[in-house]
Amino acid sequence: MKMPLGRDEIQKHLPHREPMLFVDEVMDLSADTIRVSSLVKPEAHYLNGHFPNMPIQPGVLIIETVAQAGALLVALSDGLPEGKFMGFSGIDSAKFKKPVYPGETMIVDVEIARRRLPFYKFTGKVTVAEKLVASVDFSAAHMSFESK
Repeated sequence: MKMPLGRDEIQKHLPHREPMLFVDEVMDLSADTIRVSSLVKPEAHYLNGHFPNMPIQPGVLIIETVAQAGALLVALSDGLPEGKFMGFSGIDSAKFKKPVYPGETMIVDVEIARRRLPFYKFTGKVTVAEKLVASVDFSAAHMSFESK
């Protein structure tokens, strides 16, 4: 697969759409690792309240970005069974070292630490301008969309 992959290609492999699609580009990919970029858009509506006069990217959205990178890694390297997507099954740890501000680009590196299908364990790190801002260890599994 030729890198980089843009949002059109990413949307073929992830069910997320605006405003919840946070991965902008796949920069690098191997069987067990992925590197993606994610711009924190200054116009994002949630920044108006997080926090007024001092906007920062919410930690939960940093974790979501890491999880999307992990889901994309599985979809692109292992493939997913028909009708399945990757869904969170647990967060083992999340650490935040520095805030992420509007207009900054997060570089997210995720590695598959273990596969026991349909479950995966991942390690992820997030950097901005080559400085570590967060790390996340999490698990996810193949899931099916169910209608109500």
